[in-house]
Amino acid sequence: MPLHVFLNERSCASECEADEVAEGMRAFVGVLRQLQRLRGISLATQNPFDETELARGYYYAQWRNEARNKEEALYFQRMRDRCVTFTAALHAAAADERDDIWHRFKGVDVHGLRAALMADGLALSLPLAPDWDTAWLDLDIEELSEGPEPGDVVADEYTDQVRHTSRKAHLAEHEEWILREGLDRVSSGAELWAGHADFFPNLQFLDRVKDDLENLDPRWFKGARQLLRQLQASAAAWDPVTFPTGPHWEAPNIRPEHENARRNRFWKDKDGESRCFELHGNLNRGAGRIYFRLIHDEKAIRIAHIGRHL
Repeated sequence: MPLHVFLNERSCASECEADEVAEGMRAFVGVLRQLQRLRGISLATQNPFDETELARGYYYAQWRNEARNKEEALYFQRMRDRCVTFTAALHAAAADERDDIWHRFKGVDVHGLRAALMADGLALSLPLAPDWDTAWLDLDIEELSEGPEPGDVVADEYTDQVRHTSRKAHLAEHEEWILREGLDRVSSGAELWAGHADFFPNLQFLDRVKDDLENLDPRWFKGARQLLRQLQASAAAWDPVTFPTGPHWEAPNIRPEHENARRNRFWKDKDGESRCFELHGNLNRGAGRIYFRLIHDEKAIRIAHIGRHL
């Protein structure tokens, strides 16, 4: 399940000129790239992204056609299959699109911030105004409910906060939540496999691991989910140039296999070559293992086996 990121359409209503928008979009793409290092994302917008206004009277198509924006435009082209509308994202998140509740920021209706709050997602703004330079936004909410007398309707007013980012610096506030969101609701090895590309973007899995997860002993499931989360966090923070021997391990007791056992830790790798996956971590009191190896040039961890202690 991808993390739903909702574009705040109010941040696209500034009077900024093309130069300022170009700078803001570079920062915007930087945030999206940083998010994708943490997990898979889906970008939700009010209208199809190709039709989105980036500032008053200045549209995505105009921005895309300027040569200086070529690299960022190519990024969005690659993201095309991961761009959806607010309605589609709310449906995917099983969020109720209620018509008896309004969300406003400084007196103005905000559809993207509303959708982010209702879907328990993350709101994302173009950094083109001081209002958006924050990791949280306060929304004024008005909700209709039944009054004390039959047929009476009253309006309840209150405030709530929505997770928000417009710069990479804001993501530190939400990083733990980003890594955990949705994963704690996964309840089987089959679901882990189905969502592995989104939950663990820095982990690579041999094809055989599909069977391991789909037939995982239920007693080992929580341990496997937790260890995969920790391996993902370790890989995401790893700089192979600075730390060629490996990342700082978030999980305890990650270690190589004993020399005598290494001959039994070979699996056919993605290129068909047999390689030793000697590093491992424990599942639930050492009853199970995850065996893996480091892929330095891709800043990744490649997993060969999840299951019983061989």
